[in-house]
Amino acid sequence: MAVREDEIPKHRVLREVYRHYLEFRDLFQSDGTHVINHGYYVEDKNGNKIKKEISISLWDLQGALQELSPRKREAVFYNVILDKKQKDVAEIMNITTVSVGQYVEQAMLQLSERYFAEELSNV
Repeated sequence: MAVREDEIPKHRVLREVYRHYLEFRDLFQSDGTHVINHGYYVEDKNGNKIKKEISISLWDLQGALQELSPRKREAVFYNVILDKKQKDVAEIMNITTVSVGQYVEQAMLQLSERYFAEELSNV
């Protein structure tokens, strides 16, 4: 049975993981947990929901951010990690809200190539 993985694009799954980055960091600081499992759902061709999971290390998340250009990293930090509105991030970065969205989207696409390389190559 083939799984339709276009239900939740990989870069959106990764964005959700980064939305919880600060909580993950706090968990590590409190008990040393540095690997988490993040579950998400996809639908098969019959419309049945199937749960998938990825395991991600805090160190991988931190290291991946360093691979981004400074502007992408800044946009991700403010908009995704700190959960600031695009309007506020645009003001901080002195760019347009559209540019904030583009930086974040391109950053997540770039990072998803790293995390989901094997799955994306099977598409």
